[in-house]
Amino acid sequence: MYYLAALAIVATVLVSSVALTRPPPNLLPNTQSSQKTVQVTGTGTVSAAPDEAILDLAVETQASTATQATAENAVAMTNVINALTTAGVSNGSIQTTAYTLNPIYSNPVNQSVPPTVVGYDAVNAIQVTLNDLSSVGKILDQAISAGVNQVQSVTFTLSNAKMASLQKQALQLALQDAENQATTTASNLGVTIVGPISVTPGYVVQPVNYNRFSAVPEATTPVQPGTLQVTATVQVTYEFD
Repeated sequence: MYYLAALAIVATVLVSSVALTRPPPNLLPNTQSSQKTVQVTGTGTVSAAPDEAILDLAVETQASTATQATAENAVAMTNVINALTTAGVSNGSIQTTAYTLNPIYSNPVNQSVPPTVVGYDAVNAIQVTLNDLSSVGKILDQAISAGVNQVQSVTFTLSNAKMASLQKQALQLALQDAENQATTTASNLGVTIVGPISVTPGYVVQPVNYNRFSAVPEATTPVQPGTLQVTATVQVTYEFD
């Protein structure tokens, strides 16, 4: 009898140990997912005229001494900024982007002779933002007449407000394109789309950029802003059954 009782106690302990080490049913890993999905990429593009122009201008001066080079540069750039403000450009639309002062070395014919400093080169670069695109050519001409001798680039782009509006339109087109693709795919497979479960958007804008630009003497520089394209892409994952 004692032997049977001892066996019963051992059996009870073993059953209890198994119960403690086995996880509850709701914690068991789900090795097979019943969710069926399809991923598509939608694209939407809208075109619009730019409403902002960015001019990258610079004044470069060279002189025998650093003091003279910087002094002449300061006078020239002051004249440029005064000309811009007189033409209606606000001070807040003019920003200094770079200032450099570098020595100019001689290039001796005899390579055994080390080069020497023969002068200094000073460059002051500014960025001018314009909202009136019809004035771009006029502003360029006045800046060059006042002392600008480097037009590094002219870029036509979109203001933040217009960019946001165009991105919204492009995104709507991209989402519609993705939905059409998903519907077509489901129809061909003989299944039904339940709905989207994830969306990843992206945007691309193509500004018009003129890296080389020169003024036309005794005439307003002709400028054609053209049009810009804003493209939105979305990766959408749809569930189907």
